[in-house]
Amino acid sequence: MAVELQDLVDDLADALGRPVALEDRRWRLLAFSAHTELEDRVRQASILARAAPPDVVAWLDTLGLERAGDVVDTPANAAIGMGVRTCAPVRHDGMLLGFLWVIPGPVALDAAQRATLAATAREAGTTLWTQRAGGGEAHVRIAALLAELLDDPDAAIRARAAGELAARQGWARGAAFAVALTEGADAAEVAERARRRWQADDLVWRVRGDVATVIAHLGGGHDAAALARALVDAGAGQAAASSPFADLAAAREALGGAGAALIAVQHVTTLGPAATYDELGSWPAVARLWDASGRPGLPAPLPALLGARSGIELVQALEATLDAAGDVAAAARELQVHRATLYRRLARVQELTGLALDRGDDRLNAHLAVRMWRLAGSPVLG
Repeated sequence: MAVELQDLVDDLADALGRPVALEDRRWRLLAFSAHTELEDRVRQASILARAAPPDVVAWLDTLGLERAGDVVDTPANAAIGMGVRTCAPVRHDGMLLGFLWVIPGPVALDAAQRATLAATAREAGTTLWTQRAGGGEAHVRIAALLAELLDDPDAAIRARAAGELAARQGWARGAAFAVALTEGADAAEVAERARRRWQADDLVWRVRGDVATVIAHLGGGHDAAALARALVDAGAGQAAASSPFADLAAAREALGGAGAALIAVQHVTTLGPAATYDELGSWPAVARLWDASGRPGLPAPLPALLGARSGIELVQALEATLDAAGDVAAAARELQVHRATLYRRLARVQELTGLALDRGDDRLNAHLAVRMWRLAGSPVLG
C-alpha cells in the first residue's frame, strides 16, 4: 500500500506505544506497525496472509463495526485466539473505507490516546479516498482493464482482466455484479458521482464518447435496479443495468443486455428513467432488433393502419390486445371501450393488413412492429 498509510500507522504506533494495523472494509491488511511485544495469534495470522482469517472475519461481521462511532472497544474472543482490541472505523464523508486497529494490552487507551486514534483514522480516510478517487494512474489502469474486459474478443484476455480487476478491488469469487450504462455530455461526472455514493471500491467506470459504462459489485442491499437508480440519482437522464452475473469475465455479454435496455428506456418514457434488463420483459430484445434493422419509424404493417381513418385507434386496439395476450375483454377494459367496439376495430386491422390474429407468427410480427413504432417515438403518417 502507499507509503503515506504506512507512515500513519507507524506514527500512531509510536504515539500509543502499541501495535497498530490498518485494514480495508473487507478485512484485508493495508499496513501494520513493527511492534511485536504483544503476541496475538490473529495479528500474526493476518500479517502472514495479508488478511484476517475466515473465522475472525465471521466474528467481526457480527459486531456491527461499520455502524460504530469514532472509537469502539471490541472484546476478547478466546475461541478464535483474538484479544481485546480498540478500533476506529476509517471513513470519508460518511463512507466506510476500512478499520484502524490497536492492541491496547493490559492497560486501556486513555482519552487522549483515543482522540489520537480517531484523528489518525480521519487522516487515513482522506489518504485512502485520495488514492481511490478514480483519478490519475489508478483510473488509467482501471480503464485499461475495463477495455480488455468489455471489448476484447479473446476470452483468455477477458478472464485475465477480470482476475486483475477483482483482485485490485477486493471482489471475492462468487460475488454478484452488474453492468450499467448511461449516455450524456456529462457522463463522466455522473459516473464518478455515482461511484462516490456507492460503497467504496465497489463501482468502477469508463467513458467512451458520451457513454459511461459502469461495473458494480452488488451486495449490502444493492442490486442491479439500485445501480441503475444510482446513476439517475447522480444526474443521468436515463440509465439501464444488466441482469446480475457471478463471473466477472461475463461482463462483455452483460454489456449487450444493458445496452439494449438503455435503448428501451431512452425511447419509451413509460419504462424509465432507470430500469434493469430483467424488469423490461421483451423490450430489450425488441430494442436489439429495432437497432439492428436501422431503427425504422414505421415498420410494416403499421403504414397500412396509420394511413387509414382512425388509424391511431386501430393501432391502439391492436397493441392493447397483443399486450393482453389476446384477451379481448382485458384489452377493452384497458382501452375503456365496449368489447364489441374492440372486435370491430380488430376486424378492420385484419382487413387492412392481411394479418390473421389467431396465428402465432402474425401476432408476433404485429407485436414487434408496434413495439418498434413505440421505440421510434410513435410517429404518425402526415
